[in-house]
Amino acid sequence: MELGFEASPVSFFRSRSEETKGSTLVDLPATSKPVLGAERRRWYVHLALLTSLAGSLVSLIYLSHSITIHVIFGVLFMVMLIFHLYQRRRTVKALLKRLAGVEVRSKPSVRLALSDTILELLVVNVLVSGIVDGLRHQATQITFVASIGFPQGLAQWHKLAAILLVLYVIAHVIRRRRRLRRSHIQ
Repeated sequence: MELGFEASPVSFFRSRSEETKGSTLVDLPATSKPVLGAERRRWYVHLALLTSLAGSLVSLIYLSHSITIHVIFGVLFMVMLIFHLYQRRRTVKALLKRLAGVEVRSKPSVRLALSDTILELLVVNVLVSGIVDGLRHQATQITFVASIGFPQGLAQWHKLAAILLVLYVIAHVIRRRRRLRRSHIQ
């Protein structure tokens, strides 16, 4: 089978170009694209975010007597979130400008900015509630939630905030599942 190139297959994946009146045409194979180093690093951060969130939840479910492991996973999640936001710094900056009305807004970009803002507020809520519970050495109860019929265990601020975060993260990941591994850093 003739692939149409003389050099190694690796050079084919990098690009073959031909000059035409000052522009460059690039031929890349249509079947698969090579994974770039930046995409791989972004995937590792996504994987670490999902693993640390799952580890934090699993440690509470199965190791409810040890809060230390939960805190370690929670700190790992926050560190990975900082890396994630750093990787997306240009996108975050552009989304903030669109939300503030500095740049022209399109419906998808406003929806993305709003979704990211909600996700970040939920993360901050879980972080603050966890710190408050840790400093007080007891779970902070939300009396209003208990009064409307929620079970006593779900009337705790940190638990309720974590459940909302997990549900939103599940929706976030499902909506972006196709781009999760091959996303480009902007």
